[in-house]
Amino acid sequence: TKAFAERLDKLCRIRVKEAADGDVLAPGLALLAPGGRQMLVEARSGQQRIRITDSSPEQHYRPSVDVTFNSAAAVFRGDALAIIMTGMGADGREGARLLKRCGSKIWAQDEESCVVYGMPAAVVDAGLADRILPLSQIGRLLAEGS
Repeated sequence: TKAFAERLDKLCRIRVKEAADGDVLAPGLALLAPGGRQMLVEARSGQQRIRITDSSPEQHYRPSVDVTFNSAAAVFRGDALAIIMTGMGADGREGARLLKRCGSKIWAQDEESCVVYGMPAAVVDAGLADRILPLSQIGRLLAEGS
């Protein structure tokens, strides 16, 4: 994941890096969960920080979007935008459900632009997506604050 983050950092207008324990969330920064680990969001010292942990044996996905989204729901309540993009399985659905219950917005990548529609499909099929968007529109809408 570190090499992937470095590649994205060179391609994107925002800063992209592999998340490290203690990283502070900031505008214009994308953090990728390290492979094989879990990434949580915590409120510490008046800031939102990342906590990186090992996975428990029963956690199938490593990293798991559900783990990250569940922690984000506790920190941000309804002040989050979750975006589910291409991926296998249903990881992210239950975390999106919790975020939605707290009042957050959920976007899902559309089937046509996905390499694998599993994760977005799970969110869409559960009726959790506020918007279903092609990949080509997601970045622009984020930049516009839409």
